Amino acid sequence: MTISRLPEVRFGSEGRSLARGVLWLTALTFVGLGAASAFLPLFMAGMVEIGLPSATARVDFAATYGGFELGFGAFLLICLRRSWIEAGLWAGAVALTGFATVRLLTLVGSQASVRPVIYLALALEVLGVVLNVWALKASRGVLGRSV
Repeated sequence: MTISRLPEVRFGSEGRSLARGVLWLTALTFVGLGAASAFLPLFMAGMVEIGLPSATARVDFAATYGGFELGFGAFLLICLRRSWIEAGLWAGAVALTGFATVRLLTLVGSQASVRPVIYLALALEVLGVVLNVWALKASRGVLGRSV
């Protein structure tokens, strides 16, 4: 099926408001974490026990974490402005699913204790997935019904 053949999504007023609100929240979270990682790399890396012993390490951390999250957050904001809400919600859900899945699998496989911030991050990622998927369903008018 080509993109041009995908069914048009019609937003009800409640579903549209929920979808926009969740997309705003997801975008601002990525922008906030990206800005913190770009401008406070030692603090952000230290929260998860990542050492940044050199300028090279700090630049790479800031670019990888800060740059990606700022760019992705900006994309989600563009999705709001361009009314690409469904695409933005899908992008947020998929990205957060990736973070949560890998975090959970490595957490289970680590067989060692980790800082509480890891559990907090996992909980927030799962919550983000749930909210994005819920907003997708609500925006399609199928909230509460099986898909």
